[in-house]
Amino acid sequence: MRKLVVRSTDEVAPEQRVRYWRDSVHEAVVEMDLLPSMRSDFHSEIELCPLSNIVPHQARGSPQKISRNRFEIARGDKNAYYLISQSRIAWRSCHAGHDRLIKPGESVLIDSRIPYSFAFDGGFDDLSVELPVQWVERWLPDPHQVIGRPIEATEGWGLALRGVKEALVPRDLVELGVPDELIEDQLGALLALASGLRPVAPQADCELYARCLSVIRSRMSRPGLVASEVAQACSVSLRTVHRAFAGQGGTFAGMLVKVRVDEATRMLLDQRFRDLTIAEIGRRCGFLDPSHFARQFRRHHKSGPREFRKISSK
Repeated sequence: MRKLVVRSTDEVAPEQRVRYWRDSVHEAVVEMDLLPSMRSDFHSEIELCPLSNIVPHQARGSPQKISRNRFEIARGDKNAYYLISQSRIAWRSCHAGHDRLIKPGESVLIDSRIPYSFAFDGGFDDLSVELPVQWVERWLPDPHQVIGRPIEATEGWGLALRGVKEALVPRDLVELGVPDELIEDQLGALLALASGLRPVAPQADCELYARCLSVIRSRMSRPGLVASEVAQACSVSLRTVHRAFAGQGGTFAGMLVKVRVDEATRMLLDQRFRDLTIAEIGRRCGFLDPSHFARQFRRHHKSGPREFRKISSK
């Protein structure tokens, strides 16, 4: 079972809270300075739940400013990236030459080896994920194109990244029955896609991608096809499969849907299948639910399968 670590200023007397909070942040994150907007009634707390590689944090508290300068960087013995957001409250980030007001839901990738300052003037309700340097550099070919810039969170891959990140609540992760590697790979792939940077794809990953795609195409009619089955067929780990798809700028789930829709499109265009119902074509392509088939088909073609067949037959 994963372990939840909690630090709260409620554990000490009011006059000790600011120092206690500063020490707690040093221990849980990295060495930095903080300045509360008010010292009376000051309170803050942080929860974290370490996974195999990444460490999700959730921190709440009174309005405050946080900074890390070159002297604290030099004294510290820990370096990492941090993916930071607040789901409900805007805040200001100054990092790597970018001074931005960050909207609720937007994430910012921070490099702890570079000075930064944050202003949580509207309150502190932070979700952050500590990411090892090598882990980030495996997913992003050039992280410095991304750091300090807000990652948009209202549509596309940015919205997907927001959803996954806001699900990484430490307290909820403790008993979540999902392997660490699956959580981490989903986050890494979406970070790369939302950043607009395609992960580095070594030749071996390109070859594996082709093998995985071949397995998907041969088994796409199975409604319950999952990435672990493809991994077993290719004699690799589940994590390796997800990395191969991320290296091509996509995900296993997205490619599975595309392959199924492509095959359904072929069948709808082929006169040999004109007597099959729309539902039966969907079923043969792995869609048990006709309404789900119609939604996915419409996403790719801007029209439903029935309309598509009718137009194509003219």
